[in-house]
Amino acid sequence: MTTGQRGAGIVLGVDLATSAARVTAVDVATGADLGFVGSPLAAPTRGGRGESRQRADHHLIVRELLSRTAKLLGDRASEVIALSVTGTSGTLIGIDAAGTPVTDAVLYDDISGGSLAEHLSAVGFRHGAGSVLVRMGLLARVPGVAGVVSTADLVLADLAGQPVASDTSHFLKVGIDPATLSWPREALVRAGVDGGLLPELTAPGTVLGNIRTALAQQLGLPSGVAMVAGMTDGCTAQISCGAVEIGDTVGVLGTTLVLKGVAAEQIDLPDGSIYSHRAPDGSWWPGAASNSGAGVLAATTSHADLAALDQAAAAQGPAHTVRYPLAGVGERFPIADIGFVGWTLCEPSGPVEAHRAVLEGVAFVERLGLERLQSLGVRRGTHRLAGGGARSDVWNRIRATVLGCPVQVPHAAGSGRGAALLAAAAVQQRSLGDVFRAWDSGSVVVEPDGRETGRLEENYQRFLEHLHSAGERAVPVPAP
Repeated sequence: MTTGQRGAGIVLGVDLATSAARVTAVDVATGADLGFVGSPLAAPTRGGRGESRQRADHHLIVRELLSRTAKLLGDRASEVIALSVTGTSGTLIGIDAAGTPVTDAVLYDDISGGSLAEHLSAVGFRHGAGSVLVRMGLLARVPGVAGVVSTADLVLADLAGQPVASDTSHFLKVGIDPATLSWPREALVRAGVDGGLLPELTAPGTVLGNIRTALAQQLGLPSGVAMVAGMTDGCTAQISCGAVEIGDTVGVLGTTLVLKGVAAEQIDLPDGSIYSHRAPDGSWWPGAASNSGAGVLAATTSHADLAALDQAAAAQGPAHTVRYPLAGVGERFPIADIGFVGWTLCEPSGPVEAHRAVLEGVAFVERLGLERLQSLGVRRGTHRLAGGGARSDVWNRIRATVLGCPVQVPHAAGSGRGAALLAAAAVQQRSLGDVFRAWDSGSVVVEPDGRETGRLEENYQRFLEHLHSAGERAVPVPAP
């Protein structure tokens, strides 16, 4: 375990994913990772009507992880000053009046609320079977449910020994107003959710109180550990990358491509393809997700082949083939079309050409998405790369060249680290950007490859022309 400089304390980021929970410890003074502990969560159960459920014991598992974290830190456990919790957006739990779970967690991908969604549509509220509002309505109908909370709320209330306010980030997709901290009352009434079931809302970064002393002692932590209202895992991943100031953007390339930015004004589109979280400093973080991404490679290429194909693709240079790479049917952003199908112009000459075309195609989608965000008011500044795809130096260079600007790859990223950074900023009353710069031990800057700029620009224009000819409304519109 790294020790780092003593004096400023230690912060913890608690990350509640779907399959596992983990706690990351970070030295506040240096940003050094002091280690992490993790544990699997109960395996989700899937039902024939679209049910997606999980045993709601997140609070008990986090207790165990905090105890293990204290043992990992040893003598330094006494330096823990704060923690924050991040979870998956849209996963909800029904609790009784004492705060004890009385339902399983209804996961983010549960689509069992079809009949309730039809009822809402009939009375003027268009929500799909998998919407968060519908999920709340399903839980409100369970006997004994006195409240509906996120997984983060469940953990924090257990640590506090009493209910805590919910951050706006985890409940954003219900339709709340993050600026006024208000619920969409009429829609909730139509969904059968009584106001008494709703927690108080608060802004991310708010200090909610402290871990109760008796429990802190039981866990091996000092008294007075502050609990800070968090954000969803997508937002804390953004924090960990340093994309927290006006003009910053990040492309998180995993199975899919998620684009997030920081803007002065709220940006939301009626079709839901872009929505904005409210940051602790009052700025807005618009985000959108494309179905394009590394999942296209995973469908056809083994992990062992990727490195060799990357090097061969780099040696070959820009492809003659132009692709909009999708692994399935349907796209969310920068095109919102459930029937959209990926396409290929000019068949590749072989596997290397095919691989290179995917790398370029995802970069084209990223550029088009950023141009779309820019047309809606997101100023272009520093762009950062994160996710599993950012481990490919070749892909990073292609992305920088397509974008026509240097990009940064943070040395350490992840939702748990971002939650820890959020906690540090809150208790030290510093901006997220200031803490990130203090913690950043050297992000890698990737410059565009001038030898490939011209040909990749030509390919991008071919990409746009085909979208136009296909009738897709994907080209950026003038800013309002």
